[in-house]
Amino acid sequence: MPPGEHYISIRVDNRLKLTPYGNAHIYSEDNQTNWNGIIGKMFLEASSKTYISDLQVYPDIDKRKIDIKMEIDNQLKINEVNIELMVERTTHGKTKELTPWKIIKTCEPVIRLEYHLSDDCLLWDEYKQPLYRLTALISGDTFKDSKTAVFGMRKFSAKETQFTINGRVTFLRGKHDACVFPLTGHPPMDAEGWIRVFRIAKSYGINHYRFHSYCPPEAAFTAADQEGIYLQAELPFWGGLESDSVAAMLREEGLGMLKSYANHPSFVLFSHGNEIWSGHDRVEKNIIAFKEFDSRPLYTMGSNNNIGYVGPGECSDLFVAARTPYTHDTTLTHIRLTHAFVDSRDGGILNTQTPSTEVNFSYPVSQIKIPIIAHETGQYQIFPDYKEISKYTGVLRAWNLELFQRRLQNAGMADQQVDFQKASGAWSALCYKAEMEAAIRTRGLGGFQLLDLQDFPGQGTALVGILDAFMDSKNVISPQEWRQSCDDVILLLEFPKYCWTNNENFHAKVKAANYSGKSLNTELKWEIMNSVGDILHTEIFPNAIVDNGYVHLSGEINFLLSAIKKAEKLTVNLSAENGHYTNSYPVWIYPASETGQDVKDIIVTNKLTVAIFNRLEQGAKVLLFPKAEDVRSNSLPGLFPPDFWNYGMFKGISEWAKKPISPGTLGILTDPDHAIFNVFPTDFHTNWQWFSITRASHSLILDSTPRKYRPIVQVIDNLERNHKLGLIFEFRSGRGKLLICMSRLDQMPEKPEAFQLYKSLINYMNSADFNPQCEQTRTELNRLFNNQMN
Repeated sequence: MPPGEHYISIRVDNRLKLTPYGNAHIYSEDNQTNWNGIIGKMFLEASSKTYISDLQVYPDIDKRKIDIKMEIDNQLKINEVNIELMVERTTHGKTKELTPWKIIKTCEPVIRLEYHLSDDCLLWDEYKQPLYRLTALISGDTFKDSKTAVFGMRKFSAKETQFTINGRVTFLRGKHDACVFPLTGHPPMDAEGWIRVFRIAKSYGINHYRFHSYCPPEAAFTAADQEGIYLQAELPFWGGLESDSVAAMLREEGLGMLKSYANHPSFVLFSHGNEIWSGHDRVEKNIIAFKEFDSRPLYTMGSNNNIGYVGPGECSDLFVAARTPYTHDTTLTHIRLTHAFVDSRDGGILNTQTPSTEVNFSYPVSQIKIPIIAHETGQYQIFPDYKEISKYTGVLRAWNLELFQRRLQNAGMADQQVDFQKASGAWSALCYKAEMEAAIRTRGLGGFQLLDLQDFPGQGTALVGILDAFMDSKNVISPQEWRQSCDDVILLLEFPKYCWTNNENFHAKVKAANYSGKSLNTELKWEIMNSVGDILHTEIFPNAIVDNGYVHLSGEINFLLSAIKKAEKLTVNLSAENGHYTNSYPVWIYPASETGQDVKDIIVTNKLTVAIFNRLEQGAKVLLFPKAEDVRSNSLPGLFPPDFWNYGMFKGISEWAKKPISPGTLGILTDPDHAIFNVFPTDFHTNWQWFSITRASHSLILDSTPRKYRPIVQVIDNLERNHKLGLIFEFRSGRGKLLICMSRLDQMPEKPEAFQLYKSLINYMNSADFNPQCEQTRTELNRLFNNQMN
């Protein structure tokens, strides 16, 4: 380029049809914009005609040295080159210059060197982040050039079915990242922006990030190096790899990612893309090429390829999936508790199996001989907080939230938005706790990747985070409480059920999972506390030895429940290391059931017949348990966990695949102090004792009732549909009083929680508190319950 002024023109064309990889998260407007320009830096840099074109550092922690690969572009045709290596180490903000090393080498296209750190070798991991900066300087009589590389001394490996960092077993507590940055519409290009989100994630126990079908900018790796976060970068691909040309493009992209970022110690995992459903032979060829080029990260052929039905190839170092391969869907192979209805019968484990704390994923771990990471764990929806709309002050507007807010207003329930958010959020947090603990209690599992700690604004809106899209708390759970189930040491209580009777012995195993990098020899304390805070029993296991990398049995609890004379919620608290690690679990104790219910003068029925209507209007008290088949067109089946991901997206997929559609609800909202719960302790939200009650229910659509009318137990609908849904509710009709329970408690005498709720309903109806205010005529009730006009 001759001296003088020059103009550089750049044309940006971000149209999707020019993107060979499809609509992956590197491009999709589900989460970011198409930028309409350039982010980061583009520049021209003058250099000597003989210069260092690439500098790669390969740590060898066993020999306390680094191997250096330096590529030289030698346009001056120099025969020999003077090389000086300068290394400095920064620890806790203090920098130390190490001994420089000089050598003269033949100027070949690739020069390989060694530099021995010896006693200056400090290891990098999630707890300590000593970072090294290598400056390589080459010179001759007529030229001089230098290049720097930041690296860390670490060895991230696979050992059987687990991961190790510098020789010790670790567990990846991961978070999915979909490039959600609502103020800018693009990822931060400075380390400070990434340090903020990484520190928030770390406060919730996260030590790992998975980037969904995109590779973040260098600033993310720089920040992760400093914060001790293990990163999984991913090629921008999501689909079937049927094209040789696209496979070749992805190969070049992957090699570029490795050349640009693999020096960073935080870059430990590399994925070929998301949910690749075909073309796995091309994927395998690419992975082999990547491994031959760079051995520093571990490689997986993709994240949840073919929804887990395709196993890892021989080239795979790890397997990221929601299930392990099998001939058909079975919860036996699942590696998370919940799936979409289209992918698993009734949504998987949490909606089909009686809740316990004994669930683990041992079977799938036994089927795969390399580390498994549970893919996109969670996906539990939380009702939106529409105050978030005002936070969109950047390039994006929350059109989706504005639309959903109008729909809620039109449905006449805008006054309940805060309560919906709190109740669904509290229940979602409990489901996430169950997910994370099921993974952590599984011996030999490599880790999990949550979807998500943070909301996802795209794909129809998936508000599945305990943090909003801005990584701000929704105030549904504190970081301290979340870390009870997401930390390097987790205290676990294993028991077969949450609902007990007082003629039983509560038996549980106390375990501890330790991935802290050190063995623990500690007192482990447990106590049982009643609902008013009285300690009923406490014990200490004095020498609970917990080696790193294992889940250990520390002791067992046996507690006779005969002293519990009334229905009560108890809490079992665990603590260790002087309270540094804690956990707690609720259990519900009910009196051993008597034979039948004493309904006295209450009419119990499953249908409003002419005769019952006549008695109701004359002043009778009626308890109605409608049959599911009678109200099917005006009700929704009971769904125990919050709806998976988002209703609109998977409703469409289920319809396309001719599979069942999820009921789409988000748990219950109620007042625990309502007189109807006189002998049935409950929270204001769904908790584990509601499982059998919910699964035997069909919540009735009450949209035709007065706008101000609220059911006693309301089922929260999703943000797209906004039905007013009743599980338990009451009306006045004529001189009579009608209580409706949409769960068939009358058919579950063997379930102590169902029997107890039934008893609580009867007590309520026989009390002065039973005084319905909302009047419904015979015609209105017939229409509501799909009765033939009586």
